[in-house]
Amino acid sequence: MTPLRVRTLFTVATLTAAGVLATAGSAAASPEPPGDGWDHTYRDLGVTVYVEEYGDRISVCDAEANGSSAQVNVWADGGWRYKAVVSNGNGSCVTHSASQGGAYNLPEGAYIELYYKGVSTSYATKSSYVNDH
Repeated sequence: MTPLRVRTLFTVATLTAAGVLATAGSAAASPEPPGDGWDHTYRDLGVTVYVEEYGDRISVCDAEANGSSAQVNVWADGGWRYKAVVSNGNGSCVTHSASQGGAYNLPEGAYIELYYKGVSTSYATKSSYVNDH
């Protein structure tokens, strides 16, 4: 092989490897689960919501590069508690927990409703659970 041909093959191999690494790095992130995993995971277009009842930990993640912010509204026993919005784009998450106090400290035994969406033009999806941990 001529030196030019070797250099060309090396350049192509390097660019191919760089492309593979760049693609692998773009995978969507998710919040670190607690030691025993998440109690509940809810998904809809462009959004994933993770719930750990112990500590009232709720994470909302933007799961799609669609130009919309992912969000969740949290209600406890029919009363609105808080809204969490992810504005950093695909793969970003926002987490709130009881350790922050106030609205984030959800009552034990309460019926928790989550209204979440990841597409600004869609209706929110509702999921619920009883906060019994």
